[in-house]
Amino acid sequence: MLRVAFALSFWLAAAVCASAQPVPEIASQLASRIFSLLPHRTTVSLEFQTLTALPQATASSFRGALEEELRKAGLEVVAAAPPESRVRVTISENLRGLLLAAEAPGAVALLPWNAPSSSESKPRLRMVKTPILEQTDPVLDFLLLDSGTSLLVLSPARISSYRLADGKWTPTGSVQLVLARPMTRDARGRIDTSAGALHAYVPGSICTGTVQPLKMTCAAGNDAWPLNPRNTAFPVRWVNDRNLLEAEGVRGPFYSAAGGLLASVDGRIVDRAGEPAAGTDGWGSDLAGVENSCGSSTVILATRSGGAQDQVQAYDVANGQAVPASDPLYLAGPVTALWPAEADAQATLVIRNSKTGNYEASRLGLACAE
Repeated sequence: MLRVAFALSFWLAAAVCASAQPVPEIASQLASRIFSLLPHRTTVSLEFQTLTALPQATASSFRGALEEELRKAGLEVVAAAPPESRVRVTISENLRGLLLAAEAPGAVALLPWNAPSSSESKPRLRMVKTPILEQTDPVLDFLLLDSGTSLLVLSPARISSYRLADGKWTPTGSVQLVLARPMTRDARGRIDTSAGALHAYVPGSICTGTVQPLKMTCAAGNDAWPLNPRNTAFPVRWVNDRNLLEAEGVRGPFYSAAGGLLASVDGRIVDRAGEPAAGTDGWGSDLAGVENSCGSSTVILATRSGGAQDQVQAYDVANGQAVPASDPLYLAGPVTALWPAEADAQATLVIRNSKTGNYEASRLGLACAE
């Protein structure tokens, strides 16, 4: 027989609480109850089931926040675990509102949720993913030139050029990158064109050349470069011989940055003073800031991982709080690169398809939700 924990007192508390409970708050509460059901286990897998019309953006944010809170409590969240370490989280609804149920072997915890209204949670943006190229070699970054008819692809060992013909990319040339230092493990890199020159920035080396004809010369260096090609106000540089970034006025190295927030090496999303940013629980280490085509603010695209699929989602940041601005976009594999693109309101996305093993490069754009 199942042991039912935390029952009537929470029902009464929900009835008298008029204010909506934000996602981070309810996720923290449920995580503590799940932890109490598994006092001696350090590994857990989660199965989510939604039995009510909860906005997808809210459901996704709740899932990511719950996973993050469980990690903070000392549990390792994995995609699959033995039966005795599996927890099913169900979101349902009754006359009083939403009800969360976390069911572990031999026990269940219930928690009512006075969730934000649908008007508060309704996404106002829609992400549009446009596939560009698929290949077996890693894609670190790419550029679309000549109104989208030319393509330059940065890989760990070369830059390749393509021309669009009959709807397909036809190779037109490539140049080997003779790097001053070996490429780092889990390589990352950026490519851009400025002042009539082609630049490639990889940890430990800077390459400079031309597009026509395609040629590059690399030298050891750690010069600053623009994280966002449309905004040079925040130059970054690679940490020597590592795929981490650093910048003036920022405490410690970081993986990526957007909208004044940074993905720090300890797994947190922080501001430039090193303070944690609210509403970012569950974010991954890849961030990109893009112009909002439906407003005047900058939107942050953030990755999330966990469960069967990685995802990317758009967020607004206001008053120190990150709020979902779109539904999540589910991906066919882990994200290996996410950079602001050279085009307005777009980002460069690269994933490694979990089934094929190929690298899939795409462009992400934003559109106004209907």
